[in-house]
Amino acid sequence: MKGFFGILNLKKDNFKIATANYLQNKSKRNLTIPLTTDDILLIDFDSSVVNDAKSKNLQYVGWCRLDNITELQTLLNLKSTAIESEVILTAYKKWGEACAEHFIGDFSFAIWDSEQKTLFLAKDQMGIRPLFYLEQNGLFYFGTTIPEIKIALLEKPSLNEIYIAKELRNFPQEIEDTFFKGIKRLKPAHYIFLKIEGRLEEKRYWELTPVDLSECKSEEDYLVLLRATFKEAVLCRIRDKKNVGCQLSGGIDSSAIAVLLSRLMNNKNLHTYSFVLDDLTKTYSENAIDEQGTQEEIINYANLIRENHHHITSFYYKNVFEELAKKNAVMGGVANSDSIWQDSLYKIAAEQNKIEVIFSGFPGDEGLSQTGSNYFYDYLNDFKVFALFAFIINFRRAAIKKIVQYYRAKKANTSALGYEELQRKRNMLNIKSEFYTELKDPSFKFNPSFKSWQKQQICRAHTTLRAESEGTYANQYNIETVYPLADIRLLEIMYSLPAELFKPKPYSRALFRNICKGILPDRVRLQTKRNGSKTLAFADYWVTKKSVELNHYKIKNHTGLMMTEEEYHLKETENEFMRMKRLNTLKEIDYLIDLNLPTN
Repeated sequence: MKGFFGILNLKKDNFKIATANYLQNKSKRNLTIPLTTDDILLIDFDSSVVNDAKSKNLQYVGWCRLDNITELQTLLNLKSTAIESEVILTAYKKWGEACAEHFIGDFSFAIWDSEQKTLFLAKDQMGIRPLFYLEQNGLFYFGTTIPEIKIALLEKPSLNEIYIAKELRNFPQEIEDTFFKGIKRLKPAHYIFLKIEGRLEEKRYWELTPVDLSECKSEEDYLVLLRATFKEAVLCRIRDKKNVGCQLSGGIDSSAIAVLLSRLMNNKNLHTYSFVLDDLTKTYSENAIDEQGTQEEIINYANLIRENHHHITSFYYKNVFEELAKKNAVMGGVANSDSIWQDSLYKIAAEQNKIEVIFSGFPGDEGLSQTGSNYFYDYLNDFKVFALFAFIINFRRAAIKKIVQYYRAKKANTSALGYEELQRKRNMLNIKSEFYTELKDPSFKFNPSFKSWQKQQICRAHTTLRAESEGTYANQYNIETVYPLADIRLLEIMYSLPAELFKPKPYSRALFRNICKGILPDRVRLQTKRNGSKTLAFADYWVTKKSVELNHYKIKNHTGLMMTEEEYHLKETENEFMRMKRLNTLKEIDYLIDLNLPTN
């Protein structure tokens, strides 16, 4: 398992107690404990803590993959055999806190300087790799999972009631907040510099900004550049890997990645995984439709080995309570965008196929393969009269309707008119709670330009939280999750493109469909995908099964934040299935609260 954990002594009395407590609780893992001083405990789960060969005062732990490692080796005058730890330590010595600005990839790491008594923590630009921290009783705890921090504490951490209230209201979370008060997430594209007896400094080192694309003179030039960068984003993520997995949902994002992988590696070592319906789960699905047809087309087109394509038709949990126990053990409690639905896929991939890395098409819809439906925002925001006229000529009555909607949304300061009513139906927060009127929903805040909307979509908290959760579940099985469509080189190019390239004509998601010319067969590349299929094909079955298993579970409501079950049954909802699904969620949150309730 990858990752690390540490405790930094801020000159109080509890360091040895906390260290002993952690080591006692982790004794079953048979960890080889590295140097422990009166200042810090550092543990790397996968290997030993790295001591810099030349600067004996520097120690490194990390969970990192640097995609530009070759360029960095040259820039830092290192041998081509230098691995991530050596590159990062050398970069830190050369550039100090600014070293993270030079890294491309997925990473979280810590560097301890025993001479200066300073700790440096850094996290990748999109927040793919997790890193949490807590300052308490004169100690600074940090690590790649919340459970690791929890077991080191001398008592259970307090629950974060605002976080719980937001989950019950279905409001977005602040990216740094967690289920526990005081345990914070290091924000994407940020680093922390902490000096003993000094203040914690957290700083942003990267922002999504346009890059120079002046070498591109035509639409095809842009597409050629994007195709090459997309290919590189896939290629750099299979470096040194033998057995590779790819989620194949049937959508164009995952399909394009699967085809590129088939061209870049030996297909004998490539496995694909799809959630599909079987005879049992099909009877619970409203449409009884999955994406096996599209999956078959990709298998044939890419000459994939049929025996290496694996159908997943159910989860391995015996019941909902076993699933909740797994959530608590891996994510530490309630986690926004919890991706436990992927856990069974990772388990199969590891145990049956010895997979080392799994590719995902996420976050395609949020970024490169977005619909492009509001590309015209820039014309209105920047007063581009001729471009606006062309938009009206292209879309006629639909264009006039969209322009009216734009100004209505601008006045209301939300891009989702009517969303407030939907949130009312989703609400599970007790109306008597102090948070009921205090909480404000910043969802879908209006972005007057296309570029500002793009940035909000791709850099929103959900991107980090889902990728972080998927990666944490996969990491149990020594699998790395990778997201080539979250490669910052691709995102920077996307953010720099003329809006016209996103124009949804003659089809939506035009940019990505055009990138995929020559990558995907046209029947897949141009599919409309309006058949009602779900990524998790058997989701309806699983919701129904959990409802039966939770039927006799009585909500304890320790925090007083929840509606009663009787109150929830009286609420208006979209339909009875959604009522059942949300009642499951209400009970699951209550169960996890009960597991993590601090003792008085």
